[in-house]
Amino acid sequence: MQLNLRSLDLNLLPIFDALMREQHLSRAAEHLAMSQPAVSNALKRLRQTFSDDLFVRTAQGLKPTARAQELQQAIQPALRLIQTGCMETNFDPSSSEQTLQISLNSATEYLIAPLIQKWLQAEAPRMKLQLQPDYLDDIPAQLKEGRLDFALDYVGFGDNQFQSLKLSEEDLVVICRAKHPQLNGQITLEQFETLPQVSLVPRSSLAHKQSHLRGTPIEQLMGKDLPSRNLTMHVSSFVSIPSIITQSDLIAIIPKRIAQQFNQSQQLIHSQQPDKNSALQCLALPFNYPQVCIQLSWHKSREHDIAHKWVRERMAKLIHLLAE
Repeated sequence: MQLNLRSLDLNLLPIFDALMREQHLSRAAEHLAMSQPAVSNALKRLRQTFSDDLFVRTAQGLKPTARAQELQQAIQPALRLIQTGCMETNFDPSSSEQTLQISLNSATEYLIAPLIQKWLQAEAPRMKLQLQPDYLDDIPAQLKEGRLDFALDYVGFGDNQFQSLKLSEEDLVVICRAKHPQLNGQITLEQFETLPQVSLVPRSSLAHKQSHLRGTPIEQLMGKDLPSRNLTMHVSSFVSIPSIITQSDLIAIIPKRIAQQFNQSQQLIHSQQPDKNSALQCLALPFNYPQVCIQLSWHKSREHDIAHKWVRERMAKLIHLLAE
């Protein structure tokens, strides 16, 4: 049965979209700056309009019905077009209260989050920032639905629905503690394959559904060409690895800038009394590896969004500053 648009209160659609995003009544109300009773009343009217429950209450919140998911596929792009059209002439970063949502890995977050916050404070002080982990469930769908604005990663999505911008190249290094009993300035392939290593938890064990994003970053990068490794420890974040390495005989592969940042911070901490035991050795990988690029990805529906374009341009400049 076709819905008569004249009978539809279009003000209900942003509320439906917020409920789909948050899947929680109180969080949707907070996002919309509305009271919970007002959102609850709007949900009743939505149910009457579409002759469907739309959401089923669970212990975790609101679970969308099949009809709600079907509606979202049609409604969300239309709302995005309306929002984009309005923002073409009205966007002002100095007064914008938008929330910028980016998924990224812990290493990139560690390096770039202070720069993003400094930039927003200077140019868009009322804009909010939410940095999400790179193991979120189904990142492409979240970009498409507008729950994420960007994904910042070493790999793209291999889908023509998404646009991407290469921001910078990243070098990898093998790290070990300064006084490692078997390593001094270099590492052989045999040592790399036999010495115990610490690595990240594979993304597949963090419920990642995209097959091309499964495994650790180095496994994604090299695939079957990666030499065997003696993995004895897995952690959730790149940032914790340097401290573990300085207190053990483990080795690890990490982005070079993380190692450099760690050594610089240790130098500041121990400037009065240098402690060589707290430093890392950075060793060249004993094998060739493909170029590692940091890519900024977004859904093509955001391509002409003036606010989105503004963020893309600023992000490119930030990464450039990071690389200097």
